[in-house]
Amino acid sequence: MGTSDDTPDAATTGPDVSASQRSPQHRGGRLDRRTVALCVVIALVGAIVAGLVVSVVVDDARPETAAGGQQTATLVPRGEIDPDELAAAELVAVDGTETNLGELLDTKPTMVNLWSQTCAPCLEEMPWFEQASRDNAEVAFLGVNELDPLDKAQAMAAKTGITYPWVRDPVGNFANAAQSTGLPHTLLVAPDGAVLASKLGAFDSPADLQRWLDDNVA
Repeated sequence: MGTSDDTPDAATTGPDVSASQRSPQHRGGRLDRRTVALCVVIALVGAIVAGLVVSVVVDDARPETAAGGQQTATLVPRGEIDPDELAAAELVAVDGTETNLGELLDTKPTMVNLWSQTCAPCLEEMPWFEQASRDNAEVAFLGVNELDPLDKAQAMAAKTGITYPWVRDPVGNFANAAQSTGLPHTLLVAPDGAVLASKLGAFDSPADLQRWLDDNVA
């Protein structure tokens, strides 16, 4: 009996392989793609969650905004200020002489204001310190510039019009000793080096600065 020409040649066409019988290699390829896609989704979700956490932490650390857009300080010191460490922290006078707070303290309380030329609130309130230094003969005033090059610090002092003494904290040792977490930062220090008061953040007005001084000098 002859063979029909319409009959497929099994050796030529090969067996009919169903989807369920395809090689594990093909199934593995699709599985790998699904796995990769799933990993990408998980990574994106993780990134979004991390971003939300960072946003909450940063927002909590930002100063609150009062009516009229005025920011009020909400930062707090990292811990107790060690008066001995504060008094010994290296400072540099404008002429390059090395000094420290212990050498600069007066026989009366000293108002110490930390500032920087990149700090906009510092620029606003430093003229208030200049006026307060003229109105309060019973208090000495000292500015401490944080980390600025000398020429930029001098330009800032000239721009704000301060005439009371100021020194530089070139590497941040004084700021660390003061437990400073932001600028501006103001300290009231007794003649013996004890820290009478510490304020992180800007004053709201010259009157606010004077009230703080009156409350703490007594």
